[in-house]
Amino acid sequence: MMSLNINGKFLTNALVFQAVWFICVLGNNVYAAISVMILVCIHKSLFNISSKDWVVLLAFSITGYLGDSIIAKLLNFQYSNDLPFIGPLWLLGLWVAFSTTLNHSMKWIFKTPYHAILIGLLLVPLSYLAGINLSNSDQLNTSNSYAILFLIEGIWWACLLLAYQKIISKQATDNE
Repeated sequence: MMSLNINGKFLTNALVFQAVWFICVLGNNVYAAISVMILVCIHKSLFNISSKDWVVLLAFSITGYLGDSIIAKLLNFQYSNDLPFIGPLWLLGLWVAFSTTLNHSMKWIFKTPYHAILIGLLLVPLSYLAGINLSNSDQLNTSNSYAILFLIEGIWWACLLLAYQKIISKQATDNE
């Protein structure tokens, strides 16, 4: 019988992220901010994160947040608690939370570029559709709008995850 060796830190990382995902998707900026601050504290206590890794985490978070904000504006999609020109603060919190999983519980995504592309194209957009249904975000007008959102978010995420995979591959090469 094959045993599954799950690192407690990685499991904690995944579970805390999932809890924060639900809090953020429910769309309350205050609760989202508090939960993300708690997540960052837990993350810092679990993992030895270099200042370079924090910069990459922050850059990935801001890039994702701004990209999602632009996509939402282009598709005339409105998140709950949207700000005038960018997405709501809970969306930024969601990006920060996800970024904390990249080198830990979600690291398996980056084993090959194909994993990153397939996860980005297919699985991440499903998370978006679930989030839309759970949140108070304005629903898209037609079923075609869902297909367009799925396609655009899938391409966006595939590009982001592939870019991140290239960054960590380069960092690994530089450290050798």
